[in-house]
Amino acid sequence: MRPSLQRLAAHWAEVLGGPPRFSTECGDQARVLRMHAGNGDMTDLGERFERCFAAAMDDAALPEDPAFRAAMRAYMHWAVAGVLAHPDGAADVDPRAAMPRWDWNGPAR
Repeated sequence: MRPSLQRLAAHWAEVLGGPPRFSTECGDQARVLRMHAGNGDMTDLGERFERCFAAAMDDAALPEDPAFRAAMRAYMHWAVAGVLAHPDGAADVDPRAAMPRWDWNGPAR
């Protein structure tokens, strides 16, 4: 697996309740936000990414359970909104941004 895919997998795993591999090996949430900052309005890219994610769940033969699919789509919508929240640049990214957490009911603390 390519290093960028490994980092993404580690991030998703941690956000969804897995071990803190991303935080300990790859950086913190502020780094993720800075990486995606300053690209201007990317609403259409976010929407296309969400559709690709839904299609990838089909391609990967993930369970078709409606509650599971709804939770995963809601997570991706929330995650995309978070990383696209700084269209004008990274100056307003909180350097202490906490790693987001998601569970079956949405954002978790």
